Amino acid sequence: MAILGCLYPLSDNPFWLVGVQLLDGVGAGIYGALFPVIVADLMRGTGRFNVAQGAIITAQGIGAALSTALAGVIVVHAGYGAAFLALSAVAVAGLALYYFVMPETRQAETIKASSKQALTAR
Repeated sequence: MAILGCLYPLSDNPFWLVGVQLLDGVGAGIYGALFPVIVADLMRGTGRFNVAQGAIITAQGIGAALSTALAGVIVVHAGYGAAFLALSAVAVAGLALYYFVMPETRQAETIKASSKQALTAR
């Protein structure tokens, strides 16, 4: 979504803005489909799927409210282009956090599967 924030200020042509909005819709659709899959993967075997999903959605709601407030302040002081770029910077920071902190769950499943095979071979 950081790319979209950088695309918005490039033009005020209505066709350009509709095109960027279409990309935003595609991204939201992909996110909406993958969100429960990621939560299920992270919460597998814990019985906490609904709690985790609710916590993440709550954090998203807080983030949406804060981004609107931040964008409003930036628009007043520096304009719309600066607001889009500032929110894009926040999105890049979130991407970096996700990249460096999000655990890889595939390795854990491989270890579990190999330990189960070792137990059944005995």
